[in-house]
Amino acid sequence: MYKIIVNLTFIILFLILSKTVRTAQPKPGKISREIIILSFIIILYALQGLPTLDFNTYYIKFDPLAPEIIFARYLVSWLIRIILFIAGIGIIFRKEIFRRVLIGLAFFNLLTVPWKHPLIAVKKYILFKIDTGVLAADLLPALDRIAWLYVGVYAALDIVVAAFFIYLLTRTGMKGQFK
Repeated sequence: MYKIIVNLTFIILFLILSKTVRTAQPKPGKISREIIILSFIIILYALQGLPTLDFNTYYIKFDPLAPEIIFARYLVSWLIRIILFIAGIGIIFRKEIFRRVLIGLAFFNLLTVPWKHPLIAVKKYILFKIDTGVLAADLLPALDRIAWLYVGVYAALDIVVAAFFIYLLTRTGMKGQFK
């Protein structure tokens, strides 16, 4: 639930930014407010998505998957978050390479959405919540539907956030500020 709220917050901020980016032309030598806000969003997005440092905790979350796949997910997740963090700082300096890296990561995110939320891991997570009493046992017969809904909502949020990154970073008003 927390990740849904965070992603919806990002979407609202993107919507606000998208209205101002169309006309954003800062004074020469000045950084625009939009780039500062976008940088802040990117850094927060990178930090909120960091996997745990403890690989065993991460492994348990995705346990039904093969150990090699879980380890690859773990490494890729850390790598993406580090790159996002660096690029979030880099766009403050208005370097074109960081804008392009962010666009590339957004496309990568779009291509790997099914990999991010595997159905089998979601089912295991829901079963854990039922076992611990967080969710009612009455939900057990609807496990498949709930898991598919969860995957669908998170996939949709990932797609919208990635699309907003691409949209904002390719607008003429934004593109023109990078060198």
